[in-house]
Amino acid sequence: MRIIDRLAKDLSIPEGKPVEVQDSHDTQRFVDLVTEYLDMELNLAFQLNPEKCFNFGRKMRRKYSMTLKEVEETVNNVAYEVLKKRSGEIRGLLCHPLYDSYLGYFVSGLYHDIIKDKVLTLTPKVPGMLVSTRVGFCWGFGFRHPGGNLTIEGYAGGHLGEEMEDGRIVVTGYTGDEVGKGMKGGEILIRGNVSWRLGDSMESGKIIVFGNAGQYVGIGMKGGTIKIKGRVSSFGQREGGKIFLWKEGGWKEIE
Repeated sequence: MRIIDRLAKDLSIPEGKPVEVQDSHDTQRFVDLVTEYLDMELNLAFQLNPEKCFNFGRKMRRKYSMTLKEVEETVNNVAYEVLKKRSGEIRGLLCHPLYDSYLGYFVSGLYHDIIKDKVLTLTPKVPGMLVSTRVGFCWGFGFRHPGGNLTIEGYAGGHLGEEMEDGRIVVTGYTGDEVGKGMKGGEILIRGNVSWRLGDSMESGKIIVFGNAGQYVGIGMKGGTIKIKGRVSSFGQREGGKIFLWKEGGWKEIE
């Protein structure tokens, strides 16, 4: 089998039910929803407590009776405009030691109870300052991902797939720190590079990276599998699990 065929096999996405197509004309509802989230975040209501932000997202989905398609539209078309309008307030908090953007945790809460076996495609856009500073590395997309297929096109931030339970997450771009932290199941596929502490405290599941990985890969890892096609800056001390690198046309396990 050719190398490209093997890689394509690893990146194959299982069939799932597509997100239901529904017209949504009530854009202001979703502007209000994102504004309500951002008001909380700018008042530091979620900091150091991503689970609180995640549960707030679950609560807001019920409050606004959102479908999966509406979650998709909100993230892809509404959130950026709200963030851009509030960029001055966000910029004023960038030096605060407790401030990080938890947008991904909020979005994970929005879709958690309704994704089931469906496919959700996100193209998150955020002001450049959230990518170029430390807050760009703590978003939390795919937090406790329960199943189904989540695709993120572009930069996916840090803490991707934290405590992931099942299903699949595919990123077409690159990611930040601590991808797959505490992961319990499922698969994460990343076409680009990842930052440091990949698979931190991972318990089960599978991560495949087709780019390079930063420092401390697999640190605290207890189980599961990590495969990296590109370069690795360093490995962390781990208790279990398996790590493979692509060498000479095949996957070679690292002791």
